Amino acid sequence: MIKYSWMAVVLLCLLLFFFLMHEVQSEKTLAFDTYIAKLFAVGENTIPFTFFKSITYLGKSKVIGIVSLLCVLYLWIIKKNYLPMAVFSIGMAGGDVLNEWIKNHTKRVRPENHLLETGGYSFPSGHAMLGLIFFSMVAYFILKEVKGNSLKWVMGIGFVCLVLLIGISRIAMNVHFPTDILAGYALGAAYSLTLINLYKCVRWRSIYKKT
Repeated sequence: MIKYSWMAVVLLCLLLFFFLMHEVQSEKTLAFDTYIAKLFAVGENTIPFTFFKSITYLGKSKVIGIVSLLCVLYLWIIKKNYLPMAVFSIGMAGGDVLNEWIKNHTKRVRPENHLLETGGYSFPSGHAMLGLIFFSMVAYFILKEVKGNSLKWVMGIGFVCLVLLIGISRIAMNVHFPTDILAGYALGAAYSLTLINLYKCVRWRSIYKKT
């Protein structure tokens, strides 16, 4: 049962995502968005503004793309581990395409008076979704090479905090509604769990055939 519990988590994440999509497409003003947006609102030229502005750049597609390329090169050249390299490459590229497709389908306009220049549609947040996919795969593939459980826990918690801060920064900069962030996390989690477990299945079968 525990072995397949990830499927239940994926299902719950997808249910949450489609619920949020349904609510967004109803074009109603959502109380959740209003409350959370006020909670994390910041003024321009303040210390919180400067902090979140710096954090939000860590989730930009160009930054994640460059770091993803470095991870792929590490797996390819140094580790010579080609299956994880392929999964990492396909995972990031596929996640980006999926995010853009849903945005163009949903066509949710971004909040007014945002504090950063940005374009495109709002739902779901690419920063939240791709950030979660990226750091999930880094945690799975790269942290396997880290020795010492304490260091793994510290790095893992650090990744989680960074993903959360990236999402909060998008709300603070008023470039996304909170439901965009939550939907990005939900879809990113479902995508990552599915991808990692498909990788485990392929790897197990390849090892089984060799034996």
